[in-house]
Amino acid sequence: MHAADLPLVIFGTGGLARELWGWMKTARDGRPRARMAAFVVDDAAFDSYDGIPVMSREQARRLQRVEYLIAVANPMERKRLSAELDALGWQAGTYTHESALLGVNLTIGKGTMIFPRCSISSDATLGEHVLVNGGTAIGHDCVIASYCSLLGGASINGSVTLGEGVLVGAGAIIHPGKKIGSGATVGMGSVVLRHVAAGQTVFGNPAKPLH
Repeated sequence: MHAADLPLVIFGTGGLARELWGWMKTARDGRPRARMAAFVVDDAAFDSYDGIPVMSREQARRLQRVEYLIAVANPMERKRLSAELDALGWQAGTYTHESALLGVNLTIGKGTMIFPRCSISSDATLGEHVLVNGGTAIGHDCVIASYCSLLGGASINGSVTLGEGVLVGAGAIIHPGKKIGSGATVGMGSVVLRHVAAGQTVFGNPAKPLH
């Protein structure tokens, strides 16, 4: 069965999952909406949300093969969950809102989600399970490794490189050509003018390491 014909599930029922469903439900393209089968969580606190069933992972196994999207902002949680869901034989999908502006020669990995009003310029590379939240801009020739989370209104300028699992807070700005090491965190509203080491947390304008 082709991925576009599989039932679609969103893993999670938090704010990000509800936002994702809202974009799907109100989009002109009704295909994702028509395939939506369930929200899936490990501990289901309620039976449905907006008319869509909420299932435990065990209950969702009855769906057999599904396409999934992980609506969890934490990069390492998304990495862990993707491995577990892949092991069930589920297939990671991708999601791009119809309002996103996309350049040419893009590479976008499985599981990646691009929310409304985002722009991704030409020759950018996004790895697997990247979250690009609303209003984020990614410049030309950027390399965004797998499991990165770019939160609302972030500005990732040309030729920036983000290592695996980087978290970029809402409204942060990264200067062109800078490198952010794997597992680093850029605080909300920060302006990054220098390279950031792996695992480091930086904050402020200009961004400095937090001790």
